[in-house]
Amino acid sequence: MIVFQFTQAATTPIASPCLAAQKNVQPVNGHVSMMSTRSGSEKSIFQPKKVLILTKLTRYEFEKKVHDDVSETQLEKILNRRGSNYNRLLKKHELHHQYLQKISEELSRAGIESRIVQRFDYTSEAIDWADAVFSAGGDGTFLMAASKIHNRDKPVIGINTDPEGSEGYMCLMRKDSQEHFGATLQRLLNGDFQWLFRQRIRITVTGDNGVGDSVELHDQQLNRHPSTSRWTDNLRSQSPERSQPKTSRKRVKTSPSKERITVELPVLALNEVFIGESLSSRVSYYEIQIDDEKMLKQKSSGLTICTGTGSTSWYFNINKLTDQCVYDLMKIVSDKCNVSLPVNDKSIVSDICKQFNQKLIFDPDLPQLAFCVRDPVFNATFPATRQRGHATRICVKSRGYDAHLVRNQQD
Repeated sequence: MIVFQFTQAATTPIASPCLAAQKNVQPVNGHVSMMSTRSGSEKSIFQPKKVLILTKLTRYEFEKKVHDDVSETQLEKILNRRGSNYNRLLKKHELHHQYLQKISEELSRAGIESRIVQRFDYTSEAIDWADAVFSAGGDGTFLMAASKIHNRDKPVIGINTDPEGSEGYMCLMRKDSQEHFGATLQRLLNGDFQWLFRQRIRITVTGDNGVGDSVELHDQQLNRHPSTSRWTDNLRSQSPERSQPKTSRKRVKTSPSKERITVELPVLALNEVFIGESLSSRVSYYEIQIDDEKMLKQKSSGLTICTGTGSTSWYFNINKLTDQCVYDLMKIVSDKCNVSLPVNDKSIVSDICKQFNQKLIFDPDLPQLAFCVRDPVFNATFPATRQRGHATRICVKSRGYDAHLVRNQQD
């Protein structure tokens, strides 16, 4: 049995700047990406000498790596036959690298040394070299950049290099084009911003064999093997080699005859983590303990645990209500309680819906976790329990057949 423990990494939040807006801008969805006024606190300082730029792998680069044995003309035919627009992918690739060059040039103009690395070369050695990390891509690139930072003294600054195709919620400039980067960098160097410290999730795993094999899902995609291939005999021998992560281990004796290994994972999750069966059609079976409450057995479609940063993402979409749901509930209450509710007033229905959904979101610097049980199974054997809530520590004992722990990061 594998035991997972999730706690907020309170001592190592990730630092990212919030720009002071030129005009009044109200916070959106609980995330203050721009500050409408500046407080009387001390001036922020950002004076790096070395910046590491983590660049995303563009879709064009991904396809080139997958089809590394074909010509450009053949690649165009393959993509067009599949329904992908080759020219559009190539244009986005070129625009990304133009933006990347702009970042490098502006840093050089400011007297700051920089290096550009892709995800494959984003190592602890590269991170140690830099005073700050810039992520060049979207939110997924920012999440990856943040996952390997282990102290609050090294800020991560996200730059959305595809403003037309990506929202860039966690990126400094959101939808602004590359022409604005120079002025934005100057504002950072002038201290015209405030730091935002985003909490992250620390994960500890205990088991007879420790953490087991670890797979970087983005890298695994390059092998083009479907995740279900592990149940297909003729593909089992072709499965990609898996690498063991660098971990700090300590041995915990649970009985005179057996030792269990506890491992603290070397990455911190900024957004969320998911525990569930690899085969999505299979029910996930586990025991869960919220803070110091009793350990309970559960069956469900899996469990998500998020930070305030992640509360606007998957967790939000799992739990949010729609206007139709609110309308149906109000109608039931009206009929059941023999009261007259304004079920046909669309503005009231919409306001109630928005108010409920807004309560799902909490600030990214708040030191707490939110959990959500997806599609819980409630019956005589598994009585109803809380489907969602908040905690500072969550313990999960997996009883799964082929369960996995996934740290979510998508561009």
